[in-house]
Amino acid sequence: MKLTLEQLANLVSGELIGEKSKEVTNASGLLEADQNCVSFLGNMKYIEAAKNTKAGVIFISKDTNEKDFAGKNVIKVANMQYAYAMVLEIIDKERRNAVKPGISEKACVFASAKIGKNVYIGQFATIDENAQIGDGTKIFPNVYIGVNVKIGKDCIIYPNVVVRENAVIGDRVILQPNVVIGGDGFGFAAINGENKKIPQIGNVEIGNDVEIGANTTVDRATTDSTRIGGGTKIDNLVQIAHNVQIGQNCLIVAQCGISGSTKIGNNTIIGGQTGLAGHIEIGNNVLIASQSGISGSVKDGQKVGGNPMAELSQSIKIRATLRKLPQMYQDIKNIKKTLGDDSGKTNDNI
Repeated sequence: MKLTLEQLANLVSGELIGEKSKEVTNASGLLEADQNCVSFLGNMKYIEAAKNTKAGVIFISKDTNEKDFAGKNVIKVANMQYAYAMVLEIIDKERRNAVKPGISEKACVFASAKIGKNVYIGQFATIDENAQIGDGTKIFPNVYIGVNVKIGKDCIIYPNVVVRENAVIGDRVILQPNVVIGGDGFGFAAINGENKKIPQIGNVEIGNDVEIGANTTVDRATTDSTRIGGGTKIDNLVQIAHNVQIGQNCLIVAQCGISGSTKIGNNTIIGGQTGLAGHIEIGNNVLIASQSGISGSVKDGQKVGGNPMAELSQSIKIRATLRKLPQMYQDIKNIKKTLGDDSGKTNDNI
Protein backbone atom coordinates (compact mmCIF):
# COMPACT_ATOMS: atom_id res chain seq x y z
CA MET A 1 0.00 0.00 0.00
CA LYS A 2 1.17 3.48 -0.83
CA LEU A 3 -1.31 6.35 -0.39
CA THR A 4 -1.06 10.06 0.23
CA LEU A 5 -3.16 11.32 3.12
CA GLU A 6 -5.36 13.12 0.61
CA GLN A 7 -6.00 9.86 -1.23
CA LEU A 8 -6.61 8.09 2.07
CA ALA A 9 -9.12 10.71 3.23
CA ASN A 10 -11.02 10.39 -0.05
CA LEU A 11 -11.01 6.60 0.25
CA VAL A 12 -12.65 6.65 3.70
CA SER A 13 -14.84 9.72 3.03
CA GLY A 14 -13.10 11.59 5.82
CA GLU A 15 -11.94 15.13 6.57
CA LEU A 16 -8.14 15.48 6.53
CA ILE A 17 -6.49 17.90 8.90
CA GLY A 18 -2.83 17.81 8.08
CA GLU A 19 -0.31 17.29 5.30
CA LYS A 20 -2.03 16.23 2.06
CA SER A 21 1.07 14.94 0.28
CA LYS A 22 2.42 12.78 3.10
CA GLU A 23 2.47 9.06 2.19
CA VAL A 24 1.62 6.05 4.35
CA THR A 25 2.43 2.45 3.53
CA ASN A 26 1.27 0.36 6.49
CA ALA A 27 -1.11 0.18 9.47
CA SER A 28 -0.45 -0.44 13.15
CA GLY A 29 -1.66 0.16 16.69
CA LEU A 30 -1.12 3.51 18.37
CA LEU A 31 1.82 2.35 20.47
CA GLU A 32 3.58 0.36 17.73
CA ALA A 33 3.04 2.73 14.79
CA ASP A 34 5.75 4.75 13.05
CA GLN A 35 5.58 7.64 10.58
CA ASN A 36 4.68 5.30 7.73
CA CYS A 37 1.62 3.89 9.51
CA VAL A 38 -2.10 4.60 9.72
CA SER A 39 -3.64 4.12 13.16
CA PHE A 40 -6.97 4.91 14.82
CA LEU A 41 -8.47 6.06 18.11
CA GLY A 42 -11.36 3.69 18.71
CA ASN A 43 -11.83 4.34 22.41
CA MET A 44 -11.28 7.60 24.28
CA LYS A 45 -9.50 5.81 27.12
CA TYR A 46 -6.56 5.57 24.69
CA ILE A 47 -6.47 9.31 23.96
CA GLU A 48 -3.10 9.78 25.68
CA ALA A 49 -1.62 7.01 23.54
CA ALA A 50 -3.06 8.78 20.48
CA LYS A 51 -1.54 12.10 21.50
CA ASN A 52 1.88 10.48 21.87
CA THR A 53 1.77 8.09 18.91
CA LYS A 54 4.35 8.26 16.14
CA ALA A 55 1.74 7.28 13.54
CA GLY A 56 1.74 9.21 10.28
CA VAL A 57 -2.02 9.74 10.54
CA ILE A 58 -4.80 8.84 12.99
CA PHE A 59 -8.46 8.18 12.28
CA ILE A 60 -10.56 10.01 14.86
CA SER A 61 -14.29 10.50 15.34
CA LYS A 62 -16.07 13.40 13.67
CA ASP A 63 -17.02 14.52 17.17
CA THR A 64 -13.44 14.59 18.48
CA ASN A 65 -11.70 17.95 18.78
CA GLU A 66 -8.70 17.89 16.45
CA LYS A 67 -7.00 20.53 18.62
CA ASP A 68 -6.21 17.72 21.07
CA PHE A 69 -3.79 16.39 18.43
CA ALA A 70 -1.73 19.49 17.69
CA GLY A 71 1.08 18.80 15.23
CA LYS A 72 -0.37 15.46 14.13
CA ASN A 73 -2.18 14.43 10.97
CA VAL A 74 -5.74 13.29 11.63
CA ILE A 75 -8.65 12.21 9.46
CA LYS A 76 -12.10 12.68 10.95
CA VAL A 77 -14.48 9.86 10.00
CA ALA A 78 -17.91 8.57 10.95
CA ASN A 79 -16.57 5.17 12.04
CA MET A 80 -12.90 4.91 12.94
CA GLN A 81 -12.78 1.12 13.12
CA TYR A 82 -14.45 0.72 9.74
CA ALA A 83 -12.07 3.23 8.14
CA TYR A 84 -9.12 1.35 9.62
CA ALA A 85 -10.57 -1.92 8.34
CA MET A 86 -10.67 -0.46 4.82
CA VAL A 87 -6.93 0.19 5.06
CA LEU A 88 -6.29 -3.32 6.37
CA GLU A 89 -8.33 -4.71 3.49
CA ILE A 90 -6.06 -2.97 0.97
CA ILE A 91 -2.96 -4.37 2.68
CA ASP A 92 -4.49 -7.84 2.94
CA LYS A 93 -5.50 -7.83 -0.73
CA GLU A 94 -1.97 -6.92 -1.76
CA ARG A 95 -0.62 -9.71 0.46
CA ARG A 96 -2.97 -12.26 -1.11
CA ASN A 97 -2.23 -11.02 -4.63
CA ALA A 98 1.45 -11.63 -3.95
CA VAL A 99 0.60 -15.35 -4.19
CA LYS A 100 0.80 -15.79 -7.95
CA PRO A 101 -1.36 -18.25 -9.90
CA GLY A 102 0.21 -21.54 -10.81
CA ILE A 103 0.32 -25.21 -9.89
CA SER A 104 3.35 -26.46 -8.02
CA GLU A 105 5.27 -29.34 -9.58
CA LYS A 106 5.04 -30.99 -6.17
CA ALA A 107 1.23 -30.86 -6.09
CA CYS A 108 -0.88 -33.88 -7.07
CA VAL A 109 -3.73 -32.94 -9.39
CA PHE A 110 -5.72 -35.80 -10.89
CA ALA A 111 -6.30 -35.65 -14.65
CA SER A 112 -10.08 -35.65 -14.20
CA ALA A 113 -10.02 -32.58 -11.91
CA LYS A 114 -11.21 -29.30 -13.43
CA ILE A 115 -9.07 -26.31 -12.51
CA GLY A 116 -10.30 -22.76 -13.27
CA LYS A 117 -8.32 -19.75 -14.40
CA ASN A 118 -5.72 -18.01 -12.23
CA VAL A 119 -5.74 -20.73 -9.58
CA TYR A 120 -2.86 -21.26 -7.17
CA ILE A 121 -2.15 -24.78 -5.89
CA GLY A 122 0.79 -25.11 -3.49
CA GLN A 123 3.31 -27.84 -2.78
CA PHE A 124 2.02 -31.26 -1.72
CA ALA A 125 -1.63 -30.28 -2.14
CA THR A 126 -3.83 -33.04 -3.58
CA ILE A 127 -6.79 -32.38 -5.86
CA ASP A 128 -8.58 -35.71 -6.19
CA GLU A 129 -10.66 -37.19 -9.00
CA ASN A 130 -13.41 -35.06 -10.56
CA ALA A 131 -12.85 -32.18 -8.13
CA GLN A 132 -13.66 -28.70 -9.45
CA ILE A 133 -11.75 -25.57 -8.44
CA GLY A 134 -13.19 -22.16 -9.42
CA ASP A 135 -11.35 -19.21 -10.95
CA GLY A 136 -8.97 -17.26 -8.73
CA THR A 137 -9.02 -19.74 -5.84
CA LYS A 138 -5.85 -20.22 -3.79
CA ILE A 139 -5.08 -23.64 -2.33
CA PHE A 140 -2.07 -23.59 -0.04
CA PRO A 141 0.41 -26.43 0.63
CA ASN A 142 -0.64 -29.75 2.17
CA VAL A 143 -4.36 -29.29 1.45
CA TYR A 144 -6.48 -32.29 0.47
CA ILE A 145 -9.49 -31.73 -1.82
CA GLY A 146 -11.50 -34.93 -2.13
CA VAL A 147 -13.32 -36.74 -4.91
CA ASN A 148 -16.15 -34.77 -6.55
CA VAL A 149 -15.63 -31.72 -4.36
CA LYS A 150 -16.78 -28.42 -5.87
CA ILE A 151 -15.07 -25.20 -4.78
CA GLY A 152 -16.20 -21.82 -6.10
CA LYS A 153 -14.37 -18.69 -7.21
CA ASP A 154 -11.85 -16.62 -5.25
CA CYS A 155 -11.70 -18.96 -2.26
CA ILE A 156 -8.70 -19.20 0.08
CA ILE A 157 -7.90 -22.65 1.44
CA TYR A 158 -5.03 -22.41 3.92
CA PRO A 159 -2.48 -25.17 4.74
CA ASN A 160 -3.53 -28.57 6.08
CA VAL A 161 -7.23 -28.15 5.32
CA VAL A 162 -9.13 -31.35 4.45
CA VAL A 163 -12.27 -31.15 2.29
CA ARG A 164 -13.68 -34.62 1.92
CA GLU A 165 -15.65 -36.17 -0.93
CA ASN A 166 -18.73 -34.52 -2.46
CA ALA A 167 -18.55 -31.30 -0.44
CA VAL A 168 -19.84 -28.16 -2.16
CA ILE A 169 -18.20 -24.83 -1.29
CA GLY A 170 -19.38 -21.47 -2.64
CA ASP A 171 -17.49 -18.37 -3.79
CA ARG A 172 -15.10 -16.29 -1.66
CA VAL A 173 -15.01 -18.85 1.15
CA ILE A 174 -12.03 -18.76 3.53
CA LEU A 175 -10.95 -21.91 5.33
CA GLN A 176 -8.26 -21.27 7.93
CA PRO A 177 -5.51 -23.84 8.67
CA ASN A 178 -6.50 -27.35 9.78
CA VAL A 179 -10.20 -27.00 9.05
CA VAL A 180 -11.86 -30.34 8.29
CA ILE A 181 -14.94 -30.27 6.07
CA GLY A 182 -16.90 -33.50 5.68
CA GLY A 183 -15.47 -35.76 8.33
CA ASP A 184 -17.85 -38.52 9.40
CA GLY A 185 -20.65 -37.55 11.73
CA PHE A 186 -20.72 -39.14 15.19
CA GLY A 187 -23.31 -41.80 14.38
CA PHE A 188 -23.43 -45.12 16.22
CA ALA A 189 -26.12 -47.62 17.19
CA ALA A 190 -25.90 -49.85 20.26
CA ILE A 191 -26.33 -53.46 19.06
CA ASN A 192 -25.94 -56.27 21.58
CA GLY A 193 -23.81 -54.08 23.79
CA GLU A 194 -21.56 -52.87 20.98
CA ASN A 195 -21.50 -49.46 19.30
CA LYS A 196 -21.94 -50.11 15.59
CA LYS A 197 -21.00 -47.37 13.16
CA ILE A 198 -23.80 -45.83 11.10
CA PRO A 199 -22.33 -44.97 7.68
CA GLN A 200 -22.30 -41.23 6.96
CA ILE A 201 -23.07 -40.94 3.24
CA GLY A 202 -24.26 -37.31 3.01
CA ASN A 203 -22.13 -34.25 2.35
CA VAL A 204 -21.46 -30.65 3.42
CA GLU A 205 -22.69 -27.55 1.59
CA ILE A 206 -21.17 -24.14 2.36
CA GLY A 207 -22.58 -20.90 0.93
CA ASN A 208 -20.80 -17.84 -0.44
CA ASP A 209 -18.65 -15.54 1.72
CA VAL A 210 -18.34 -17.96 4.63
CA GLU A 211 -15.21 -17.94 6.79
CA ILE A 212 -14.32 -20.88 9.04
CA GLY A 213 -11.63 -20.58 11.70
CA ALA A 214 -8.62 -22.78 12.39
CA ASN A 215 -9.18 -26.31 13.70
CA THR A 216 -12.93 -26.13 13.23
CA THR A 217 -14.73 -29.27 12.02
CA VAL A 218 -17.93 -29.57 10.00
CA ASP A 219 -19.21 -33.14 9.84
CA ARG A 220 -20.86 -34.60 6.76
CA ALA A 221 -24.53 -35.55 7.03
CA THR A 222 -25.69 -39.08 7.64
CA THR A 223 -27.82 -38.54 4.53
CA ASP A 224 -28.66 -35.29 2.70
CA SER A 225 -26.40 -32.32 3.70
CA THR A 226 -24.92 -30.41 6.60
CA ARG A 227 -25.40 -26.77 5.50
CA ILE A 228 -23.81 -23.43 6.37
CA GLY A 229 -25.53 -20.36 4.91
CA GLY A 230 -23.89 -17.52 3.04
CA GLY A 231 -22.09 -14.81 5.00
CA THR A 232 -21.78 -16.87 8.18
CA LYS A 233 -18.51 -16.55 10.11
CA ILE A 234 -17.30 -19.35 12.37
CA ASP A 235 -14.43 -18.94 14.81
CA ASN A 236 -11.65 -21.39 15.76
CA LEU A 237 -12.22 -24.74 17.47
CA VAL A 238 -15.92 -25.08 16.72
CA GLN A 239 -17.60 -28.48 16.24
CA ILE A 240 -20.57 -28.66 13.87
CA ALA A 241 -22.18 -32.09 13.86
CA HIS A 242 -23.93 -34.05 11.13
CA ASN A 243 -27.06 -32.63 9.49
CA VAL A 244 -26.80 -29.27 11.28
CA GLN A 245 -28.42 -26.43 9.31
CA ILE A 246 -26.97 -22.94 9.89
CA GLY A 247 -28.58 -19.88 8.28
CA GLN A 248 -27.11 -16.77 6.71
CA ASN A 249 -24.92 -14.13 8.36
CA CYS A 250 -24.52 -15.94 11.67
CA LEU A 251 -21.59 -15.46 14.04
CA ILE A 252 -20.39 -18.49 16.00
CA VAL A 253 -17.57 -17.80 18.45
CA ALA A 254 -14.74 -20.16 19.44
CA GLN A 255 -15.15 -23.50 21.22
CA CYS A 256 -18.86 -23.92 20.52
CA GLY A 257 -20.34 -27.36 19.93
CA ILE A 258 -23.52 -27.79 17.88
CA SER A 259 -25.07 -31.25 18.09
CA GLY A 260 -26.60 -33.20 15.24
CA SER A 261 -29.66 -32.07 13.25
CA THR A 262 -29.98 -28.75 15.07
CA LYS A 263 -31.28 -25.87 12.94
CA ILE A 264 -30.07 -22.28 13.38
CA GLY A 265 -31.79 -19.33 11.68
CA ASN A 266 -30.34 -16.23 10.05
CA ASN A 267 -28.36 -13.47 11.80
CA THR A 268 -27.93 -15.43 15.01
CA ILE A 269 -24.96 -14.89 17.34
CA ILE A 270 -23.65 -17.71 19.54
CA GLY A 271 -21.11 -16.78 22.22
CA GLY A 272 -17.97 -18.79 22.88
CA GLN A 273 -17.91 -22.12 24.73
CA THR A 274 -21.62 -22.67 24.20
CA GLY A 275 -23.09 -26.13 23.70
CA LEU A 276 -26.28 -26.78 21.75
CA ALA A 277 -28.22 -30.01 22.12
CA GLY A 278 -29.30 -31.96 19.06
CA HIS A 279 -32.60 -31.78 17.17
CA ILE A 280 -33.54 -28.30 18.42
CA GLU A 281 -34.38 -25.14 16.48
CA ILE A 282 -32.77 -21.74 17.05
CA GLY A 283 -34.67 -18.89 15.39
CA ASN A 284 -33.58 -15.82 13.45
CA ASN A 285 -31.83 -12.88 15.15
CA VAL A 286 -31.17 -14.85 18.34
CA LEU A 287 -28.40 -13.92 20.79
CA ILE A 288 -26.91 -16.67 22.96
CA ALA A 289 -24.48 -15.63 25.70
CA SER A 290 -21.09 -17.30 26.14
CA GLN A 291 -20.75 -20.52 28.15
CA SER A 292 -24.41 -21.38 27.79
CA GLY A 293 -26.01 -24.80 27.62
CA ILE A 294 -28.90 -24.73 25.17
CA SER A 295 -31.10 -27.78 25.67
CA GLY A 296 -34.29 -26.55 24.00
CA SER A 297 -35.48 -24.54 21.04
CA VAL A 298 -35.23 -20.72 21.00
CA LYS A 299 -37.71 -18.46 19.22
CA ASP A 300 -36.92 -15.60 16.84
CA GLY A 301 -35.33 -12.57 18.46
CA GLN A 302 -34.79 -14.09 21.89
CA LYS A 303 -31.72 -13.35 24.02
CA VAL A 304 -30.78 -16.27 26.23
CA GLY A 305 -27.90 -17.56 28.32
CA GLY A 306 -26.81 -19.73 31.21
CA ASN A 307 -26.95 -23.43 31.99
CA PRO A 308 -29.74 -24.33 32.35
CA MET A 309 -30.86 -21.84 29.72
CA ALA A 310 -32.86 -18.77 30.78
CA GLU A 311 -33.86 -15.43 29.29
CA LEU A 312 -30.65 -13.38 29.21
CA SER A 313 -31.51 -10.76 31.84
CA GLN A 314 -32.68 -13.52 34.18
CA SER A 315 -29.52 -15.52 33.46
CA ILE A 316 -27.37 -12.51 34.40
CA LYS A 317 -29.26 -12.17 37.71
CA ILE A 318 -28.75 -15.87 38.45
CA ARG A 319 -25.01 -15.64 37.81
CA ALA A 320 -24.76 -12.51 39.97
CA THR A 321 -26.65 -14.26 42.78
CA LEU A 322 -24.29 -17.24 42.70
CA ARG A 323 -21.45 -14.98 43.84
CA LYS A 324 -23.46 -14.14 46.93
CA LEU A 325 -24.22 -17.73 47.93
CA PRO A 326 -21.43 -18.08 50.55
CA GLN A 327 -22.70 -15.03 52.43
CA MET A 328 -26.32 -16.12 52.01
CA TYR A 329 -25.37 -19.55 53.40
CA GLN A 330 -23.70 -17.94 56.42
CA ASP A 331 -26.69 -15.64 56.99
CA ILE A 332 -29.08 -18.62 57.01
CA LYS A 333 -26.87 -20.42 59.55
CA ASN A 334 -26.86 -17.35 61.80
CA ILE A 335 -30.64 -16.97 61.56
CA LYS A 336 -31.20 -20.63 62.44
CA LYS A 337 -28.78 -20.33 65.36
CA THR A 338 -30.61 -17.25 66.64
CA LEU A 339 -33.91 -19.11 66.40
CA GLY A 340 -32.44 -22.13 68.18
CA ASP A 341 -33.05 -24.38 65.21
CA ASP A 342 -30.42 -27.10 65.08
CA SER A 343 -32.25 -29.22 62.52
CA GLY A 344 -30.73 -29.92 59.15
CA LYS A 345 -27.17 -29.20 60.26
CA THR A 346 -24.82 -28.51 57.37
CA ASN A 347 -21.11 -28.84 56.82
CA ASP A 348 -19.33 -25.71 58.03
CA ASN A 349 -16.59 -26.27 55.45
CA ILE A 350 -18.95 -25.63 52.52
